[in-house]
Amino acid sequence: MRGAEAVLHKTSLLGKPVVIKERIAKAYRDKNLDEKLRRERTRGEARLLHKAKIAGVACPTVLEVEEFAITMSFIAGKRPEMNNEEAKEAGELLAKLHTSDIIHGDYTPANLFVDGEMFVIDFGLGFVSNDIEDKAVDVFTMLRAISEKESFIKGYESYSKAKGILKRVKNVEKRVRYAF
Repeated sequence: MRGAEAVLHKTSLLGKPVVIKERIAKAYRDKNLDEKLRRERTRGEARLLHKAKIAGVACPTVLEVEEFAITMSFIAGKRPEMNNEEAKEAGELLAKLHTSDIIHGDYTPANLFVDGEMFVIDFGLGFVSNDIEDKAVDVFTMLRAISEKESFIKGYESYSKAKGILKRVKNVEKRVRYAF
C-alpha cells in the first residue's frame, strides 16, 4: 500500500505478521532536508505510538525503528462502519489521546481499525501539543468525516477539557467552511 508519505509492506518477523512503514524520498526536496525530515518523522511517529499505548489507546506495537522505517505489529481488522457505538468509542479514544496531549493529525475512520477492539493507526502526521486549537482541529477532522456526530461527541466528552475544545471546533468550522 502506498500513501503520500510512506509505503507499507506486510511481511513476517519470527513467524508473526508485521508491517514495515517506509518513508519514501521526495525528489522535489533537497536531499539533506528530505533525509532529515524523513528521519525525524519516523522517530516521531514511533514515539507517538509508544505514548498512545501508555495512554491506553490500542495501536500497533513498534518492534523496530530504522532510519526511515518502522516495523510494527500487523492489525488484521477492518475499518469501522461508524455506527453510533463505534463513533462513541472513536470519541473516547481521541479523548485518551488528547489527555496525553497527542494530536493525531488525521483522525478519521480511515485511520481506525476494528479487530475485537478499536485500534488507532497512522500517526505519521501527529505531534505532541496541549494547544486547544490543535485538539479542535483533530475533533473537527473526524466530525467532518462521519454522520454520527452526536455519538462521537458523547465519547469525546470523557476528556476533562472537552467543553472548551468543542467550543473551539465551532470557530474552526467557520474558518474552514470558506477555505474551499
